[in-house]
Amino acid sequence: MVKLAVVAHQDKLGGSTRKALQRALTDAGFGDAPWTMVPKARKTTAAARTAVEGGAEVVLVCGGDGTARAGAEALVGTDAALAVLPAGTANLFANGLSLPMDPAGIVAAIANGTRRTIDTGVCNDLTFSVMAGTGFDAAMIDDADNAKDRLGMLAYVRSGVRNARRSEPMTMQVDVDGERFFDGDATCVLVGNIGTLTGGLAAFPDASPTDGRLDVAVVTAAGMKQWAGVLWSTVRRRPHESGHAHMTQGEKIGVALDGKQRLQLDGGTKGTAKQLDFAIRPSSLRVCTT
Repeated sequence: MVKLAVVAHQDKLGGSTRKALQRALTDAGFGDAPWTMVPKARKTTAAARTAVEGGAEVVLVCGGDGTARAGAEALVGTDAALAVLPAGTANLFANGLSLPMDPAGIVAAIANGTRRTIDTGVCNDLTFSVMAGTGFDAAMIDDADNAKDRLGMLAYVRSGVRNARRSEPMTMQVDVDGERFFDGDATCVLVGNIGTLTGGLAAFPDASPTDGRLDVAVVTAAGMKQWAGVLWSTVRRRPHESGHAHMTQGEKIGVALDGKQRLQLDGGTKGTAKQLDFAIRPSSLRVCTT
């Protein structure tokens, strides 16, 4: 039987979900798997690395996207597989890969032995599996952070409207695989490995986590009307037709900004930076799937 370790965010895994997970693990023969509870998402990386060093072949991470990202950070480039029990607001990683959303489903995926190897991205030496960016999206995520546990997805909607109204363009140069792709003013740069967001919304309709490339969008929309146009085009799976989204693909992306801006990785803000260096790491993460 596969050797399993569980790392769970203590504030995300509710009592009923925890009990359901414990029952599912026991029923599948994993009742003796060690548990580590972490107080913050960022603590997941060290806990997952310790589990792998202790011989874990699968690390089951329980929490939101920040917890999943931190777990992936530890497992990239190893033979251990990542399993995720989503317990956050957006759950971008689980939704983007169509992973099971319930305890019984994810335990069954662990037990059946099916593993999918995907690419991961890196930005300024930090791992991301879904998307990373700066500008509008990072500001929206940062502003929604304090309210998302109380309001759920409504926090993102409210923050999105607020930031669409007040977002200011920033001057930037974007290089893709050594060639200048964009030079001018924009309100957002988004780099994706997995293209699908919550609700099936495809920010990058052609993105694949197994193609060895990152998808890039430089958005120049400003104000509610232009952002509404971008959203409508994205719903139609044609974001490039909005007139405000410059899109391409590449393996290495460099973004030089005119000043420090907030950075988001997989739906969580990670400080500020003036220079962003993205790269793809092909076939670098094993994931438990159905």
